[in-house]
Amino acid sequence: MKAKHLTNARLALCILAFTLLVSCSKSDTSPNMEANKDLMSIMDDYYLWYDKMPSVKYENYYSPNELLEALRYRELDKWSYITTRQEIEAYYDDAQFIGFGIGMAFDQNGKLWITFIFDDSPLRKHGVDRGWRIDALNGVKPTPSNVNDLFGPSNVGVTVDFAMINPDGETVRFSASKRAVTMNTVLLDTVYSAGQGKVAYIVLKGFIGKTNQELDQAFGNFLSQGVSDLIVDLRYNTGGLVDAASYLSDLMAGYTANNQILGTYVHNEKQSKLNKPIYIKKRANSLNISRAVFITSGQSASASELAINGLFPYLDLTLVGSKTYGKPVGMYVFTSDNYDWAFIPICFKILNANNEGDYYNGIPVDINQIDGINYPFGNLDEPCLNSAIAFIQGLAPKYGMPSANERLEYPIQKGLYGEIGAW
Repeated sequence: MKAKHLTNARLALCILAFTLLVSCSKSDTSPNMEANKDLMSIMDDYYLWYDKMPSVKYENYYSPNELLEALRYRELDKWSYITTRQEIEAYYDDAQFIGFGIGMAFDQNGKLWITFIFDDSPLRKHGVDRGWRIDALNGVKPTPSNVNDLFGPSNVGVTVDFAMINPDGETVRFSASKRAVTMNTVLLDTVYSAGQGKVAYIVLKGFIGKTNQELDQAFGNFLSQGVSDLIVDLRYNTGGLVDAASYLSDLMAGYTANNQILGTYVHNEKQSKLNKPIYIKKRANSLNISRAVFITSGQSASASELAINGLFPYLDLTLVGSKTYGKPVGMYVFTSDNYDWAFIPICFKILNANNEGDYYNGIPVDINQIDGINYPFGNLDEPCLNSAIAFIQGLAPKYGMPSANERLEYPIQKGLYGEIGAW
């Protein structure tokens, strides 16, 4: 999670957190030591688990990355990281990252599938879509342990030879190079007729700067069609800005919970002045609904979980799929004009109006269902969507509960790319 924070008369934007500007005077010290000193001060003042940090001297570490690893509270903190200001701003402000613009997951047989693809992906021109399978990368079979190495670094121009299997079982071979990919966070929005009512369905990939505009367009369409029920598919939504997650909550519960508390920031005691509530607001395109269905997976994280947890007190929510990732904490982004690093430590958690949070083991689902990665988004035979609509209609779903070995395995990414959740 990231948020907004006003400091030194500048307003900066972050992921489900705040962006803070570190005030540093120019000095004769090396950039590394200056950055290490700043990071040490930030961690001591803002880090949620500052009292769990070991006693270390910042001068003993070559780089901020080494220092952060030494300070990290390993029992809970899997997320604090360091990147560059340019990468953070490109993603959250401009919706861009360097890569191929795809999501992936391994099935129980070790086969690697495309789970989603952005409209701007360089693979689009080859016909690639959700439901395609990656058979080889540079002539090597991908596995959970080698897939990141096979894709190479996140640099413009890195070229990979793909051998892919399309839905017709045909092998398609091509080469593609990484470039700046612009995300569309709404992957699909549509409306279905279901019995006497209409069901809105939206697949939302992330919470970044452009998300609110995309949500407004989708919910405006839902409102104009008079939908009676809503399904929000967050199964690949790895999180993002608090403001964007809050905006989704406004569109879902603005009628029923206007001016009610979605969540409250909780910081360490040094920053208790920042412990402020987030209020639900009625928007022009807020739906008048009393219940909703979320489709989730082990990639539904951070800001996604904030929205779900925050709405529990106000809407009758049903979760379909598999339990969420389990990241009930958020970060601020700290930058300086004296160096290019951006420090992004865990600084807060958010509790809902019932004082509930701390879901480190994920938020459980009500209806356990397999992700039908071989079906396009919106296909009514896709197991999660089928189960969600069947629940709304009070009917038996087409598919039973999946077996334990039918789970998907998502390749692990760290740092900023862990938040992006795409390659």
